[in-house]
Amino acid sequence: MSPVSPQRIAELLVGHFTLSPVVTWQDREGEYTEIIDSVTEALAEHFPGIETLRVSGNEFGVKHEVYAALDAGHSDSVKRLIYRGGPIPEPFRDNWLLDIEVGYGVFTADTSAMLMHDLGLDGYDLATVLDEHPNVLRTPKQVAAAREHLSQLSGLSSQQVNDHLRGVLSATALGLHGPGSHRLHRIVERLFEDLTEDRTDGYEMLVEHGLDEFLWEGCARIYGYDDKHDVGVLASWFFERAWTGWHGPTNAARLDFERWRTDPGWRTVFTRLAEREQTQLNIKDRVWSEYPSVEQLATLDIFPLVDTKMLAALTDSLLGKTATADQIAALVRTRSTTPWFGRHEHAYRAIESAADCTARIDTFAPTMADAADGVRRYVEEWNDIDRAYRTFRYHCDKAQGSVPPEVVKRVEYRYLEEYQRPLADTWQRYVDSMDSWQVPGITSLSDFAEKDLPAKAKTLVVISDALRYEVGRELADRMNTEDEWFSATIEPRLTPLPSFTQLGMAAHLPHRELELVDAETVRADGQPTRGLTNRDKIWKQAGAKAISFEEAGQKSAEELAKLWSEYSALVVYHDRIDATGDSAKSEQHTPDACRQAIDEIVALIGKFGRSSMRTSRVLVTADHGFLYQSAQLEDNDFLSEQAHGDVIIDSKRRFVLGRELRTDAAFTLWEPAQLGLIGNVQVQIPRSLYRLRKQGRGVRYVHGGATLQEVVVPLIELRQKKHRKQIRKVNVELSTTSRTVTSSTVVVTLTQAEAVSGSVRARHLRVGVWADGKLLSNTRDVDMDSTTDDIRERVVRIELVLSDEAQEYNGKEVEIRADEMRGDTPIGYKDTRVVLQRGFGGFFDQL
Repeated sequence: MSPVSPQRIAELLVGHFTLSPVVTWQDREGEYTEIIDSVTEALAEHFPGIETLRVSGNEFGVKHEVYAALDAGHSDSVKRLIYRGGPIPEPFRDNWLLDIEVGYGVFTADTSAMLMHDLGLDGYDLATVLDEHPNVLRTPKQVAAAREHLSQLSGLSSQQVNDHLRGVLSATALGLHGPGSHRLHRIVERLFEDLTEDRTDGYEMLVEHGLDEFLWEGCARIYGYDDKHDVGVLASWFFERAWTGWHGPTNAARLDFERWRTDPGWRTVFTRLAEREQTQLNIKDRVWSEYPSVEQLATLDIFPLVDTKMLAALTDSLLGKTATADQIAALVRTRSTTPWFGRHEHAYRAIESAADCTARIDTFAPTMADAADGVRRYVEEWNDIDRAYRTFRYHCDKAQGSVPPEVVKRVEYRYLEEYQRPLADTWQRYVDSMDSWQVPGITSLSDFAEKDLPAKAKTLVVISDALRYEVGRELADRMNTEDEWFSATIEPRLTPLPSFTQLGMAAHLPHRELELVDAETVRADGQPTRGLTNRDKIWKQAGAKAISFEEAGQKSAEELAKLWSEYSALVVYHDRIDATGDSAKSEQHTPDACRQAIDEIVALIGKFGRSSMRTSRVLVTADHGFLYQSAQLEDNDFLSEQAHGDVIIDSKRRFVLGRELRTDAAFTLWEPAQLGLIGNVQVQIPRSLYRLRKQGRGVRYVHGGATLQEVVVPLIELRQKKHRKQIRKVNVELSTTSRTVTSSTVVVTLTQAEAVSGSVRARHLRVGVWADGKLLSNTRDVDMDSTTDDIRERVVRIELVLSDEAQEYNGKEVEIRADEMRGDTPIGYKDTRVVLQRGFGGFFDQL
């Protein structure tokens, strides 16, 4: 297909037809054959009835028809276009149409000249360029796109215009579109994309059109590349210099590399390219010798393989105790800004939380003055160890085996043997000394309906099965940190014994007396409490309504609002953690279930708080906690004895119900009155962490016993204010080491003035060098979201690479700007000014 439009050719033919009734169009290359009908249609607008005669071995017939029409006197009313595609017969005596051609005139389409006109290049001496690279612009659409690229050439030198046109031709040959597609970095991008797919189509297209030498001239002139003319070698050249610190090449090379490395849309291609080059350049063997310290490794973001080495280095630091938990967290935070962090995030987070967990265990001392002091220390300090372990297990499971087994083994051992067991043994001594199941100063869960629930405001109550205290604390922390309306407070509550679902759920209900009948039956004032229907009946007696979490999710906002208007409280029963943990098939997913539970409860609170109901008070609590360890239990974790007595009603992993139960040193025996229950069912609890051997169900997730993790649950109260919380974003200072920049890079320091907390939110910044609205460097995105109190760990340093355009501002002030990103929109936040005082290389502008 011709690159020149039919309309353009018709315009030229009109001039010929004004002088002659017959025009012979000689198209020696046959390049206009496909558009001849369109040309005829365009001519018909000027000469209605025009006829086009195609020459194809029918020269004598064409001649006869033309002369017959001329003899009939139709020359003024009907024009005739003779289209002759292909070679003209030689010698002349074989050309049967020679007399018509000589007598009436010949038209030949000068493609280069017409292209020059259509490209808006009249007045430029560029016909030679188009002749050297024919058949690149094949369609009018391509010509129109090229014209748009070439529309701003005023003020450029002849060589620059020449280069500009060749850049446009190169882009067209490669199928590149859009603004800047003719620039060198876009052309190299396309060739690198082919390289990652083991293709050479793009480069072969440049060779076919004679544009390959122009590519290598551009790489030499702009990048300083002087190696083999090979795309693979060019890629290795870039990565080698990025790895070794950019000694030698121009700023343009570094700037374009940064552009490729940080462009989210090019992340997949860059990753494949980096994986190829880390093999080509033998980075696996070089990394340790060239970057021996973990601090140096943390800043490298050129090759994916570095993450493997970094994880190994962090593992060594953790196991060898050569870095503190805070230092490991800081290294992970540094690594989190690198391109491939997402691939290994769970492994990084697992090591980070492993360091946190073991560091807390290092300072753990299971001492308590009494039972009340034990609960106090658990809710203020020790529950953080459970949370760190759960976080470790969550990320470890998500990492799918990429966490080193020695780390897993170390954490599992220390959590069980140096924390869970000694804490349980110490606490057990105070449990043994109790005359009744009460802890002074700690409200019992049985007082919920009488003491915790009553308030002037309507209340949404969420009772989440097995939401142990540390999970509740994470929920409260999240609401305080992320929610703009609700503020959360948390207190401990003591669950009944045994700490299992039926008794814990019954304890929340309005009642005077509770009777434990068996593991499935608990009566409140003689009424059954098992299941939602029975609990709803009891709640209605107190003016409240009970529904399930699933039902709340299925109801429309209008249906929920109607319920809300009819009752003083709405009680939602939620079961994610216990439903997962209380099964041998799924108990290993307990850490994940805890996260899901938090997400679901937060969403539920939002549904009530943001709707027309405008819920102002929410209580979140649980029926019991749980013990959890991911490691398989050993034989000595189980009691060798079984409970004995006249009547064994039920025997579970962590408790036994019966009558006339025999005293045994392996168990703590409780009379119903000691537990605040009526009836005659006694309870035996295995001491410390021990389980009873039972068929079915799991053994790693258990509850029913008397450990702090099982019996201390949260009562979270959330209050919604009339106005949003006074929330602000963290203050960040922007600085440089000097007000004068004398090198090709600028080091910028961002200092987060305070830790991110509940009322102080993070900032997402984009930093770059600007002047007169023009970007003079690459940009770097930085999340200022540190929660640490140590200001040294809240400092981020980034390096910006000046572009060649910065030479226009040599000796002048430029602006280093940190814009806050709100979605994709930059909003000005902080800036500082520096003066550029450096010698630029004098290379031509990038193509």
